[in-house]
Amino acid sequence: MKAESGPFWPEVVSGDKRGEYVVDSDEAKKIHERLSHLTSEQLSLPGESDKPAYNTQELEECDAFPEDTSALTRIDGNLHQITNKVSLGSHQWLFNVQIEPEKAPGICIRHDVDGLIWQPGKPTEDEESPWKHVSTFNALGYVQASKRERKFATCAADFSYSTLCDCSKHIYIYRQCKPKTPLRNRKTGQVVRQVAKQQVVSLDSIDEILGFQACKERLYILTAKRLYIVRMTSE
Repeated sequence: MKAESGPFWPEVVSGDKRGEYVVDSDEAKKIHERLSHLTSEQLSLPGESDKPAYNTQELEECDAFPEDTSALTRIDGNLHQITNKVSLGSHQWLFNVQIEPEKAPGICIRHDVDGLIWQPGKPTEDEESPWKHVSTFNALGYVQASKRERKFATCAADFSYSTLCDCSKHIYIYRQCKPKTPLRNRKTGQVVRQVAKQQVVSLDSIDEILGFQACKERLYILTAKRLYIVRMTSE
């Protein structure tokens, strides 16, 4: 968001000249004057002022425009055009994560109960999609929906774990499935060869959590008074 709402930006990213600057003040005024004969501030046509434009009783729930909509869009910086666009619909955005320093951040989107990580990039000649599926966190979409006080969500760049934190006090860590010594259910006989672990970290303060960053070996939690570092081991 702009610090000053008045001035126009000649470029979205400082130093990136690929964008196209469009003057909107005078140009918009000219376009409005040319199209003024096609628009009217009156809802009804002349002579039909007593007749409503539509019957509200005939509207159904599906006719209402949703309050919030989202789409995943790729814009070509050289062509100044949208090259790919897909509606997310019920696929809720969960968080972004920086997987590789030289690439755009990955996007975690909910698919059913899981969280899928998509890496945006430039498609090759043999590819149509500019984003690739790089990892999956099982049941993460279901878990995060149950955390009413959730403030931050992220994951490690190597996808070894995902983590959520409340506004204060509690950190939830969800590790990926790893092969273990086979476990057998005595009642059903089912053999479990992989186990995923969940851990909860309770901070020794009730201060609001202001920052949250996950790395492969460390988890950083920032409050107003302290910086907590949680060591992430393989076990």
